[in-house]
Amino acid sequence: MQLSNRIAVIIGAGPAGLTAAYELLTRAGIRPIVLERSTYMGGISRTIEYKGNRMDLGGHRFFSKSDRVMDWWLAQMPLESAGEAETIDLRMLVRSRKSRIYFLRRFFEYPVQLTFDTLRKLGVRRTVRIGCSYLKSVLFPIRQVDNLERFFTNRFGCELYLTFFKSYT
Repeated sequence: MQLSNRIAVIIGAGPAGLTAAYELLTRAGIRPIVLERSTYMGGISRTIEYKGNRMDLGGHRFFSKSDRVMDWWLAQMPLESAGEAETIDLRMLVRSRKSRIYFLRRFFEYPVQLTFDTLRKLGVRRTVRIGCSYLKSVLFPIRQVDNLERFFTNRFGCELYLTFFKSYT
């Protein structure tokens, strides 16, 4: 593909910014300029190496429900296979994961699941309030969903949103 005289400025060298730059360059011939304020690429999805150990930053992992997005990334970085220690940087690493929310001095599985353990940790009173609130959101959803709070309230009920999600989002 021939490069055009057009230039695109992309802010951020995380997965989205780097993907945009690559796609603009390879599909449209547009010259990308990626601006990143830190000294590294990858954003919060990067893996750092410290004293010979690799660590992912925070609780962020690469995941998409879109097959198109996953297929694109796997074309760039095929899945790791056994015995590839030397070329590990060129492969998509797959690891088991466990996400939890710390609330009421207890850990809750995330995504929140309706299990005996969850009900026991929440207590009867809070569980009933959450259940009634969820039922209300199913029967009488907010019609105009124009922000994240209304989206979560429609999906989980007001009480569960206030319990787990409001302070986080």
